[in-house]
Amino acid sequence: MFDVFTEQIEVLIKDGVSNLYWYKGDLQKAWLRSGVSQPLTRQISLERDADGKPLSKRKQMDRLYEELRTAGLNKRLEVSRNFVRTLIEHRNFVPQDPRHRIEIAERAALKLREIIRSQEQEREEKERIKRQAAAVPKRTYQQDLEEVRRAFEKALSLSPQQKGYALERIFVDLMRISGIPVEEPFRIVGEQLDGAIKYDGHYYLVELKWFAECVEPKHIGSFYFKVDGKLGARGVTIAMNGYSASVLESVSKGRELKILLFDGNHLANVIYGQYTFQQLLDHAIKCASLRGQLYCSHSLAQS
Repeated sequence: MFDVFTEQIEVLIKDGVSNLYWYKGDLQKAWLRSGVSQPLTRQISLERDADGKPLSKRKQMDRLYEELRTAGLNKRLEVSRNFVRTLIEHRNFVPQDPRHRIEIAERAALKLREIIRSQEQEREEKERIKRQAAAVPKRTYQQDLEEVRRAFEKALSLSPQQKGYALERIFVDLMRISGIPVEEPFRIVGEQLDGAIKYDGHYYLVELKWFAECVEPKHIGSFYFKVDGKLGARGVTIAMNGYSASVLESVSKGRELKILLFDGNHLANVIYGQYTFQQLLDHAIKCASLRGQLYCSHSLAQS
């Protein structure tokens, strides 16, 4: 039987049932067999159109569905499924009068069979996909981390420019396997951002630097400006070769604390399984919140 009740199915039911029966009395009996109450069947059979004439069988079907909509979804589905069963199981479509358009009922039954078959195939395909997914062994965090580790070790031998692109991919993959929502690198007017993450209800813009030298205050300053222009945003900078002494001395002076500073050792500790990125973030946030330190220690035991 159908899984999804659509407007198309309703129209086919109305056309099919109203044309399957030549006599209105037979139509009313079919309603009763399909679960329509006797009072409602009688009520609609006695109704008249605007000209005072009894309703046609098709108009009676329209009125029935108007009433079924007020009776609740379950009742409408119950009656509709019974109507569909009557049509698709009917095999002897023989007109009872020269004016009897029994071919309309036959076409409706054929179309309903097609729809039901299509829905059954879709359901079977979904079940097949579910079974396949259930049969595939679940990858563990450590297995995924091993792949990130291999990509990281391969990136160590790349040129400086290639290292930057590789770091972007490594970071996105690391966030995904860590279960941290991540945005890939994107550009807005006048700004290029290396991505963003969401952690503990806060968005953190991300700046990734794999320079041959240490990161200088000018680099941090431009990133701070990007973060400062966003609603409630914070920032995370990862400088693979660390920061100059002047960065660590001056970055937080006279400014609201909005960015966290990590280096290649922090990232390597995550990639080699010393701690997770969530644990690193918690450690860094604690250092910044309690001590005003934007550059946290590499050991979480020192938090």
